[in-house]
Amino acid sequence: MFRTSRFCLFAFLLGASAVASAATVAVGTELRPIDIADQHDKAGRVDDSVRVLMFSRDMTANKLAKKAFMDKPADYLDQRHAMYLIDVSGMPGFVTRHFAIPKMQKYGYRIFLDREGELTGTLPSREDQVMVMKLDHLKVESIDFVSDAAALNRAVEAAQ
Repeated sequence: MFRTSRFCLFAFLLGASAVASAATVAVGTELRPIDIADQHDKAGRVDDSVRVLMFSRDMTANKLAKKAFMDKPADYLDQRHAMYLIDVSGMPGFVTRHFAIPKMQKYGYRIFLDREGELTGTLPSREDQVMVMKLDHLKVESIDFVSDAAALNRAVEAAQ
């Protein structure tokens, strides 16, 4: 009985520790640099030069970003020290490789892909919205959620 209780306590504390270490990023958090590839499999890095980090986990938010950035010059986000990351880990690998990525490769802006969900797992998200995080040398200054293309462009422009 005592041994079972100790094991249960140990398992609970181990689980609580894992949850605590995976806490959602919040204002004031200092991010670690992230190495991540884009839809063309070209390397990118979230580092202290990035001022705006945008993120989404769902198709509706991705369509919002497409509407905001599709007609912009190819270097629009780079020139504004902004990066757009998406989590594609929930998508079946076959669909990602054969349909989603080839479609994204036609877009003029870079989309950085978290294929496993591990790199972006602690980033906050809301369904149908793009998360916009303003950074100062990887320290989170603000977190907002936008649901229209004009607001997304304003957020990128305001961070310059």
